[in-house]
Amino acid sequence: MILHVYLESDGTYGELTNYVLVDPQVDYPEFAEGKERLNVKPVVSQIWYSFSWFDALLSFDDLVPAPSWNLPRDTCNYVDFRYFGGISDRFLDPKTKAGSDRTGKILISTRGFSPLGSIGTMVLELRKNQN
Repeated sequence: MILHVYLESDGTYGELTNYVLVDPQVDYPEFAEGKERLNVKPVVSQIWYSFSWFDALLSFDDLVPAPSWNLPRDTCNYVDFRYFGGISDRFLDPKTKAGSDRTGKILISTRGFSPLGSIGTMVLELRKNQN
């Protein structure tokens, strides 16, 4: 799945905090019901991004969101995680390979996004992985 995101601050609402970018229940409807849904985890393979005036942090949702990758401000960059299989939710029970509060959602939080004129674009290449 390719996800293209455009962010622009209107100077009114402030920072994004754990804003949902990907929700497996919505984005992977074939796994919407039953046990299989709990085992779907999005894996980030590649990221292209360009942010002006703000940083962003990608996280995976859990009772306490798991920070996974920092995207620094005022830069245009590309990151390739395919060499080692991508980044994904890493707080899993080693025996069951499942997290009790894990939702599979990919979240974004920003810092410095509040001022009017903060803009950014991001393209994520994702794949779904089942444990």
